Amino acid sequence: MQIRSAGQTDRGQVRQINEDAFFIDRVHQVYAVADGLGGLPGGADASRRIVELLDQTLRRVDAAAERVDLAELMIGIHRIVAREGQDAHPFTGAGSTLTVGQVDHDLLWLAHVGDSAAYLFRDGRLRKLTVDHTMEEEWIRRTGEAGRADMPPEYPHTLTRCVGQEDELRVDRSCVPLRPGDRLMFCTDGLNKVLGSSQLERRLARAGSPEALCQELIDAANAESGPDNITVILVFFD
Repeated sequence: MQIRSAGQTDRGQVRQINEDAFFIDRVHQVYAVADGLGGLPGGADASRRIVELLDQTLRRVDAAAERVDLAELMIGIHRIVAREGQDAHPFTGAGSTLTVGQVDHDLLWLAHVGDSAAYLFRDGRLRKLTVDHTMEEEWIRRTGEAGRADMPPEYPHTLTRCVGQEDELRVDRSCVPLRPGDRLMFCTDGLNKVLGSSQLERRLARAGSPEALCQELIDAANAESGPDNITVILVFFD
C-alpha cells in the first residue's frame, strides 16, 4: 500500500497558547499526538518534550531491522517527563496525553493514555480505536448513559491517566489490521469533542490530499468557536 500522511496543529479561537504537539516519522511510520494538561504549568513543555523524546529514540532504531515497542517507549518517556516536570514544577509536575501509532505492513500498532484519540475511517464509517481515560468515561461505565444527567460537569475534562503524573503508567495497547482505502485519524480533543462523528465522516470521505483535509477539519472546528487547541494527523492508505 502507498501511504500518504500529513499533520497540522492550531491554537484555536479561545486559548492563548497552543499546548498540543504532533509527531510524524515517515521512515518508521510512527504518528503521535499529545495534548499538554492546561490545568498544570508546563503543559506545552510536556507535549513538546514528548515529541523530542520520540524523535530522539526513533533516530536510534533501524526501521528495517526492528519495530519499537510503543508501550515501553511511552513508559520510558513518561518517566523522563515526570522527573523533569517535578524538577520544574515541584508542587504540580507537568503532564500530557499521548496517542501513538506505528504502521507495520498491514497492521497498526497503538499505545494510548489520556483523551486524545485514534480513529479508523473505512467504507464511509468512522470507528474510534481508543478509549478516553477520563472521569466521564468511568462514570458512564458505572452508571450507563442514563447517569449522564447527574454527572459532575468537570468529569469530561478530568483525566484518569496521562504521561508525567502517575507513579506507574498504565498504557492501553492494541493492534488493528489495515487494508487499501483505509484512512487513519489521530487528534486531540479540540477536534473530536467539537465535531461530531457525522461531521468527521462527511469530511473524511472527500477526495483530496491529507494536507488539504487536515486544514478543512481544523477550519471546521474553528468555525464551531474553536474552544481548545486543535491537532490532527491523517494517514491515507492507497
